[in-house]
Amino acid sequence: MFVTDIERLGLTEKEAKLYLTSLRIGPASMQVLAAKAKVDRGTAYHVAKTLGQKGLFAQGGEGKRPVFGVTDPQQFYDYVAEQKQQADEHFAAIGLMIEDLKSLHQLHS
Repeated sequence: MFVTDIERLGLTEKEAKLYLTSLRIGPASMQVLAAKAKVDRGTAYHVAKTLGQKGLFAQGGEGKRPVFGVTDPQQFYDYVAEQKQQADEHFAAIGLMIEDLKSLHQLHS
């Protein structure tokens, strides 16, 4: 599986790199994940946060060195399904508005 395959599913390049790296090596410190993903460590923390907001990444462990890792890959499927549902809703909404938008556009053409 390649970064570009994951990017097509709605992740950025850095999100895809961190996600795949964590999937391959398992939970690890951010230092290890960032190094293996070839992402700056500061950026990796930000990326982990955005992946967490999508339900794809979590922090675990106690103490000074927390570990980070992907959630169940089913969460990724659910995330993409949710994105599809939102896109379908947007498509339906634009379908209802398109004639009004065209009318407004013609006023200035």
